[in-house]
Parts: sequence; C-alpha cells; structure tokens
Amino acid sequence: MYFHDIIGQDLAKAELISSVKQGIVPHAQLFVGRDGEGALGLAYAYARYLNCTDRGEYDACGHCPSCKRYDTFAEQDLFYLFPIVNASGKNLSEDTLPEWRSLLARGPYIRYEEWLALLGGDGKKASIFAREGEVIQQHFSYHMAGSGYRILMIWLPERMQEALGNKLLKLVEEPPQRTVILMVTMEEETVLGTLRSRMQTVRLRPLAPMEIEAALLSLPDGGRESADATLAAHLSEGNYRVALDTFRGESEQQAILERHLQRVLRATVNAQPIEMKILADDLASLSRDEQQALLEYLARMFREFYLFNLDLPKLNYLTPKETSIASYLRSCITGHVVRAVEEELDLARRHIAQNVNSKMVFFDLILRLTAKLASSYKRMKIR
Repeated sequence: MYFHDIIGQDLAKAELISSVKQGIVPHAQLFVGRDGEGALGLAYAYARYLNCTDRGEYDACGHCPSCKRYDTFAEQDLFYLFPIVNASGKNLSEDTLPEWRSLLARGPYIRYEEWLALLGGDGKKASIFAREGEVIQQHFSYHMAGSGYRILMIWLPERMQEALGNKLLKLVEEPPQRTVILMVTMEEETVLGTLRSRMQTVRLRPLAPMEIEAALLSLPDGGRESADATLAAHLSEGNYRVALDTFRGESEQQAILERHLQRVLRATVNAQPIEMKILADDLASLSRDEQQALLEYLARMFREFYLFNLDLPKLNYLTPKETSIASYLRSCITGHVVRAVEEELDLARRHIAQNVNSKMVFFDLILRLTAKLASSYKRMKIR
C-alpha cells in the first residue's frame, strides 16, 4: 500500500509527507477513520514512506529493499498489535500474522468484519490482550534491524485491554530513539484518554461524491454504468468501501441499514411499546459507530423521502428498497416533519456521543418519532 492507493485525503497525505521531509516526525500518531475508510492503508503507506531509502516527492519509491519488504508485509522493524479472538491456542497478535498479512494484501479499504471472518471468531470477544505488553517490551529491547524507523502499528486501540494501555503509556511518553507509534481507530472517543491526549491526530475526511464516482469508474473490473457509480457514491456518506460494495452489489451494510429503517418505521406506525422496546434493545447492541451511522442514515432517508415527494429525480438517490418505502410514505413526509425528525435524530446523536444509556436513547427516540409522525399517518390513513 502506497499513498497513491489512497483515494483523496490530499491534505492528510501532504502533511505526513512534509513532516518526513522536514525531519519533524511525531513519535505517536492516531489515525482516525470509519470502518472501510482507509485509515489503516494510509498509516501503512506512511510507515512505508518513513522507511523508504529513495523517497519520491509524493510517495515511496517501490524498489528499495525496505519497500520490497513492505510489499510482503514482512518488514523486520514493523510490529503489529490488533484484536484477536482468544481461541485455538492463538493468544498473541504474532500468532495470527499469516491471517493478518492476508488481510493487508486485500488493499487499503479493508473492514473489521473481514478480519473477524479470517479469525473465525465473535467480534464481541476480539481484544488486544494485556499479555501483549511483554512481547512489545521484548521487541523494543532488541537492536533495530535497519537504519530507518522502528514502527509499532496498533489497529483498533479501542479494543485494547486497559492494563495494556497503561503499559504502553510510558512507551508513548518516552519512546526509544527513532521509534514511531501509529494507532488506527474507528472509535476515537473510546481510545484510552491518557493515550489519546499524547498523540497527534490524523483524521480522514469523508470523500466527495465526485472523488468516489471517478474511482469506481476507473476500476479495471468495473463493467457497470456511470449511473450505478453515481448512485453508489451518493449512498456511501463519503466512505469509499461502502460505495465499492454497493457498486459491486455486495453491500451487506446497506441491506442492514434498510432493515433497520423498515423496523423503525414499522414501530412508529404500530405504536406498540413492547415492539419499541425490543427494537431499542436491538439497536443498543450495535457498536457506537454503527449507531451513529444508523442515525445519520435515518436523517438522510427522511430528507430523501421529502425530495421524492417533490418529484425531483435528479436530486434523489434511493435504492429500489428505499424507493418502495418512499412510495408507501409518499405524502406523509412534509418539510415540517423532516425538520422535527432531524431535531430528534440530532438529539439522539449527541446523547450517544455523550455515553448516555443507548437503550434509553433509542427507546426515547422511537417514542418521539412516533409522536412526530402520528398526525401524518392519521391524515394518510396509514395507522
């Protein structure tokens, strides 16, 4: 993975490259990006650039000995920590390096669920265990194999056991000479605060639809219409991997969001407290990132439904399933309803970010949405 493999993110790339050229390399950095957004790929491209012995203006050379080792994900001075499932006698990250290298070989836009599939385990039990601390101490007690930078790359530090985080704190505060620590997170707020406050943040931005559309149409195995790329780009919320899966007809996440949308709307129509509680409990079991993504999706859907009512097809980006729902709700979603719903969704987003009990947040949200939509449902004889 090189910088040129990462779509967009020009500002982040420029700042990373500039720091290397100036010799001002932060000893600890936190890369922040949503699942599938490419943060791990960007961190890996940066690590490669740091250790390239013939750096170009905008990327690593690709032919020096270090780059050749990075091509096989086997650089001696690059150490990894990542979540594993404590099973089958594999108790450390280094025990699953073959699977890890297989994941990295898929490119910069990998997803957490792909890693779990390779491990064959339950995501709720995947952790970076405290026992990794002894291994890290051993690694950093050895002399470096080369003359570049020794790098510790930690993927998903939010899944790190607190005891390990406390052990790493000293390393982050006083790293050995020419040592760089790169952490890659999908949930910045849940990374141990004492670590987070001591790292420089590299935050990926959502991509513009035009950037995503151009990337999709340039795929060698594309074979799809430009209209498909346009739709996938607009449905992705700026996340290239989401767009790619939609473009290729492999978007499980989109199908899950559509099912959640149907359940939320059904609960507001039925107005049954027991159904609301069951749904709220199910939504509370999602990760915080998934909860926030769902709330953003719901807000976008109500806006799209309103545009659908106005018969503005050039401004409307809906899947066939979403179009079916929009047709059913056709005259229920007015501008007034959209504003009221967005206020409730904004409130729920803030509460989730503030660690308010998510069961309470979602139950309260469904109750409030039911009340906001009641008069429209009654007027259109849906309820």
